[in-house]
Amino acid sequence: MLKMSKSFVIRMTLWSVLMLYLLCDFFLFNGPLRSELRLMFPTKEDRVAEAVAEGICARVYNAPIYLSQVDRRLQERLWRTGRDPLRVSEAELKMLRWLALDELITEAVLRIKVRVNIEQARVSSKDVNDELAQFERRFGSAQQLDEAMAAQGIGSRKELRLRMQARLEQEKYLMSKIRASVTVSDEEAKNWYDDHSEELTTSEQRRVRHLFIATLGRSSDEVKQILAGHLESIKAGNSSIENLAASVSEDEGSKGAGGDLGWMLKDRLPGDFAAYTFTMPLNQPNLIRTKLGWHIIEVTEIRPPELQPYEKMKAEIMTSLSDLRRKQAIDQYRHQLRLLNHEKVEIYRQLLD
Repeated sequence: MLKMSKSFVIRMTLWSVLMLYLLCDFFLFNGPLRSELRLMFPTKEDRVAEAVAEGICARVYNAPIYLSQVDRRLQERLWRTGRDPLRVSEAELKMLRWLALDELITEAVLRIKVRVNIEQARVSSKDVNDELAQFERRFGSAQQLDEAMAAQGIGSRKELRLRMQARLEQEKYLMSKIRASVTVSDEEAKNWYDDHSEELTTSEQRRVRHLFIATLGRSSDEVKQILAGHLESIKAGNSSIENLAASVSEDEGSKGAGGDLGWMLKDRLPGDFAAYTFTMPLNQPNLIRTKLGWHIIEVTEIRPPELQPYEKMKAEIMTSLSDLRRKQAIDQYRHQLRLLNHEKVEIYRQLLD
């Protein structure tokens, strides 16, 4: 029979006790060793709990995005569109919060991409100074600038400058990636002009003057009779709308200008007024009635529908197409960038939901 030494028995006993303790620590009591290991190697649940406790709603390459940042971006969006947060429904606020977080995540990924490829995005101190000076000119005083910075969570002028520099670097980097796709050739611009010639054709315009007397509170026949007498005098060449406007017309907007209403588009006028104005012959005043009262109307000039020649519109068309392509290319690049880095993004829905 194998005889074990006393020292071996002691070692085996100690090892058994140690193993038993470890088993109990890990599986029964959640003891200090298990707690230490969880701190060193946190589980997904640990990371989520820690993030929620600290107000973190997402991490991008382990860098946190706080719920406060999301809410500030949400407030900026509402402010830019002139909306009152108190009048936005809970469902829409939730959707806008998710959109704000998506923007912040994409911007965080882009910042990292720019840092890695800074040689393609470096900007000069002059560029930053010019941008900063242009921004500061929007404010009436240094105090107003400081208040605006505080509202955006910017603590100092140095931080403002760094943010300006980062934005310029991002814009330069993006342009280096999309430049080829935003170039518009002369042929493309001409094709767009031909395809949209109907939309580019200006509508017929008419210049009109009138005398007006309202029927509110008085007999329609009486008003008609007054203006009919003036119309006879005008047609006989004894008077004119220009001469009568100041003393006869009740249209305060035009009576001081000889009854002149300026150039008018049919779709910008009340229907009953436009129906007469855009069917009358030139320089032949006539008496008409609208829902407001009676008018003597005269069309003094007519501009027929007109399509400007391509050469006159070329620069504007090319700029518009380039701007449209730039926006589409930037959106597409940002989307692709986000997809390529999705494994480095963690989102903790608890805080946003």
